[in-house]
Amino acid sequence: MEFKDILKEKASFINKQLDRFVPNCIPEELSNAMRYSLEAGGKRIRPILVIESAKAVKEDVNVEDFIDIAISTEFIHTYSLIHDDLPAMDDDDLRRGKPTCHKVFGEAIAILAGDGLLTYAFEVISNNKKLSAEKIVKVINILSHNVGIYGMVGGQAADILPNFKDVEFIHLNKTAKFLSACCQIGGVLADATEEEILKLKNYGINIGLAFQIWDDILDEIGDEEKAGKRLHKDKDKNKITYPSLYGLEKSIQIAKDCVEKAKNEIRDLKKPEFLIKLAKYIISREV
Repeated sequence: MEFKDILKEKASFINKQLDRFVPNCIPEELSNAMRYSLEAGGKRIRPILVIESAKAVKEDVNVEDFIDIAISTEFIHTYSLIHDDLPAMDDDDLRRGKPTCHKVFGEAIAILAGDGLLTYAFEVISNNKKLSAEKIVKVINILSHNVGIYGMVGGQAADILPNFKDVEFIHLNKTAKFLSACCQIGGVLADATEEEILKLKNYGINIGLAFQIWDDILDEIGDEEKAGKRLHKDKDKNKITYPSLYGLEKSIQIAKDCVEKAKNEIRDLKKPEFLIKLAKYIISREV
């Protein structure tokens, strides 16, 4: 079986689990907006990283003990996409070939749907009764640090400021730190050593940088119909990207170097095979 098919199987598993945890609330419009965005599709990389990072350091992990924590990372990712698509941010009409949340439900409900998913994610994590309080606190600390002002939110702020030109800072914070957090959380849940968690952290940073650099490349050379979203928008807005700084050829090489660093970080873990294949897959994606 090809790796992309394995990834689809794992995403299908996550989709089934999502259905268990998607919140229902009043007003119904808010619930519908959250569900609409969660069910729009995607590769479910973040919850998969939580699970597979745990498996990489411990063979007999019981995924059911922490499936709620894995799913919560998809809530946070979806919140970030809803807000990223807003007119005040990237102003996108399409996401994965479907109208974006604010196009269907309006800007106000879209903002609140994002807020709801972010806060609900931490409610889900703190409701876990199978793990120790110490582990739960550690998970919350890692996650909140890397998706907040010192991670994804900080990266997003830098990305929308026209005078901020440090593209590595933007990619590191906007994308890589969240992926790295998912890897670290998997390690914590599987009782990994500090050394193993550091390896997973560095692996996540490197695949995150590779992922975002590759997205920059695809934004330059991709096909909008296949991508299901508007491309070439970075160039239209004169935003700084790896291709605009280094050119396509060097950007491709930098992405490949990041993947090699990621693979080298985790080679000596107990079962690194999936994570190694995932790193290679990141720079084989086509739109």
